[in-house]
Amino acid sequence: MIKAAARFGRKKSTRLFKDFYVEWIETLKTNLLPLLRRSILVSSSNQLSTHVQMIQHHFQNYYLTLDLAASEDVSQLLFPIWRNSLEKPFLWVGDFHPNLFTNLLRSFLNNNSSDEEIDNTHIEKSSNFPLVWKYPSKNLMNKIEQIECGLRSMVPTLVTRYRKSHSKFLDKCGLNWINCESKQEILKTVEKDLMVEIEELVGVFLDANRLRRSVLTEIIGATDIYQAALYLEGLAQFFVGFSDGELLHEFEQCKIPLSGI
Repeated sequence: MIKAAARFGRKKSTRLFKDFYVEWIETLKTNLLPLLRRSILVSSSNQLSTHVQMIQHHFQNYYLTLDLAASEDVSQLLFPIWRNSLEKPFLWVGDFHPNLFTNLLRSFLNNNSSDEEIDNTHIEKSSNFPLVWKYPSKNLMNKIEQIECGLRSMVPTLVTRYRKSHSKFLDKCGLNWINCESKQEILKTVEKDLMVEIEELVGVFLDANRLRRSVLTEIIGATDIYQAALYLEGLAQFFVGFSDGELLHEFEQCKIPLSGI
């Protein structure tokens, strides 16, 4: 019901977000990510800076397009039947959870802080600048702690808003339904109540998306060019990995008994 009502009173999108997403992933996979990797191998600061900016802009465009899609039809994001089974466990209010951004950064930092010596695997992975995570700046460490603190506060707040919106709709709709005398009156009343909730859901989604976008921007702003390159390479691999057919097939074939959870 909510999914259908989300389209009422809004300009219908000429292009579904899922179509944009397919093209966005393909561009990231076949064009931008290979360019960034070549720059990492060559270790040219000018090329590296250019390709870091290109991928950063690509992600910013992704979140701006999400905002537009939500304003036109938020149901395609909050109830995304087009997402595959690998993506869905990581979704939060219509897209990937912002904790994924901080967890990825922590994985780079913790990989070096746990050992005094850098292992050969990490040296190979980090190409021509393996020491970039060995001695992170105080600014970067302070920033990640600030971001994580903010997420611990803002994520529950948005979840509460989302739940209250549903609860308010159910209470109001149930009461109004009882007081209606005809089917036409019921439909009109329910549609009106739904539109109020849809507006709130759009607001929650836009705030959640703003949070995702700001977390990514703050992380990149706190890293140097070499750290940003490795971080964005890892983030791009994460997004691209969801469209890996073999990985998706293996995941869907994996059977975990409920008794083992």
